[in-house]
Amino acid sequence: MLGRVVLGLALVAATGCAHALSQPMPRLEGKLALKVSNEQPSKWTEMPLGVHQIPDTSVYVSGHQGAAGIGVLFGLIGVAAAHAAAQSTGEKKTQDAQAQLRLDMRALAERVLTEELGRRGAANRFAAAGTTGAGSLEIVPYLVVNFIGDEQVRPWVVLKTMLKDAKGEEQWKTKYVAGVGEARPLGGERGWASEDGAPLRQHVDRNLRLAMDVLLRDASGTLPRGTGRKVEVKAQWVWVKPFLERTAEVLEETEDALVVIPDVADAFVFAGVNILDKRAVTVKQEEK
Repeated sequence: MLGRVVLGLALVAATGCAHALSQPMPRLEGKLALKVSNEQPSKWTEMPLGVHQIPDTSVYVSGHQGAAGIGVLFGLIGVAAAHAAAQSTGEKKTQDAQAQLRLDMRALAERVLTEELGRRGAANRFAAAGTTGAGSLEIVPYLVVNFIGDEQVRPWVVLKTMLKDAKGEEQWKTKYVAGVGEARPLGGERGWASEDGAPLRQHVDRNLRLAMDVLLRDASGTLPRGTGRKVEVKAQWVWVKPFLERTAEVLEETEDALVVIPDVADAFVFAGVNILDKRAVTVKQEEK
């Protein structure tokens, strides 16, 4: 029971908090410039206690924290000690895959963005590369290497996205989170780090494309919003290990994936647009 206090910290007193991350992108007249940023997510408000960051990257390790949350019973000193201990655990669990986890998420996201824009020919909505627009979308990509068992790992691609007006003032933000694909151990013959990390790179590329596609369609006004059915989704969401059931709106469904917006406040670390692997979730109709 106490071991789940860390989850409580991850969901920080969400009752009564804003739902801005669940709202559709406001319409901004004119073309939007697109920028992939090196900014990183906030360690205070956008991730749980005890996350380990792969040095000099935007790659984070979570799901391993276990009973780290018991530190809250001993005040700030206890929290700091528990946080450090959990970070050390994350480092140890990934020490044999450090080289394979050192991905340049900004470079990968920029390549996928360029290819996706070229593929769809969205010149009417987005400004040409290197030019300014009536506003801009700033995209912050990062990877969450999420332990969902003692050894099993599901990596999640996250695109934190901010809409800014011509003055650079933020008008809106959300996160596009994609984790479609099987879970694997980190190490071993079929692990994510096998073949010098080829399975991990392929998974990241696939989920970058999924997340970027949903982002661009959302910005273009072609992603259905506010018309989807309400369901109960039980899943191991990004950053956390336990299964959690939440009401969500289904925006889109494919053979492999379910695109949903969970009905949670912004303080929840999985707030935003989630692209889930259908094989890894349980869905039932919302009870009236």
